[in-house]
Amino acid sequence: MRKPVIGITLNWYANDEPKVRSYGKWLFGLNQSYAEMLAKAGVITVGIIPSSRDVRSILDIVDMIVLTGGGDTDPELYGQRNNGSIQHWRERPLWEMELYRNAREMKVPVLGICLGIQTIAIAEGEQLIQDISTQVDNAEEHHGEAADPKTHPVEIMDGTILSGILDRKIEVSSFHHQAIAGIPKGFYQAAKSPDGMIEAMESDDGLVVAVQWHPERDFTGPLLLKKLIPKFLRGH
Repeated sequence: MRKPVIGITLNWYANDEPKVRSYGKWLFGLNQSYAEMLAKAGVITVGIIPSSRDVRSILDIVDMIVLTGGGDTDPELYGQRNNGSIQHWRERPLWEMELYRNAREMKVPVLGICLGIQTIAIAEGEQLIQDISTQVDNAEEHHGEAADPKTHPVEIMDGTILSGILDRKIEVSSFHHQAIAGIPKGFYQAAKSPDGMIEAMESDDGLVVAVQWHPERDFTGPLLLKKLIPKFLRGH
């Protein structure tokens, strides 16, 4: 029996201007914590390099995709002006939304992580809260620092896919200052933080699970993948 093949998106880093002519505008990479999380799940991992517009051919060879974390999305892509977004990007979200939409059409399961849940929400017509600390009353500290990750509690909703994997109340690794503003049509909320921020959502057909926290940096990652992959593949 072959191992599942999981495609994972890469972060986009802007090359310094002197390097652009020789190397191109973007450098693509992935934090080791994602690779280790997937290795613990016992799968074959394929990095999805955003060089091809033929995303359906990419999706043909994977059993599931993981949309990873990254920087802020250009607020124009969800119909807002800049109101707290930091060094926001346009190219990566556009490419990953195209990948996501094709995955949905082809019924390829999706796990969204941090920026991933936001990309999914935007692709489904939802907006973002651009800066939690200035736009949400009595907000929890969600951001922290990369070298000193913040943890905070989340509550998993009853009757969700996540509730069959994780305890009702858990502490998760958090590194975001934005959040989705609502639940898109065809989805339901799966987790929340004490300040009311949406921390996870799932699709009605059970093929998309997206979390706002970073499971690759805490105990939840291996648990999620070990349970989600068999469930996803049975329905795929």
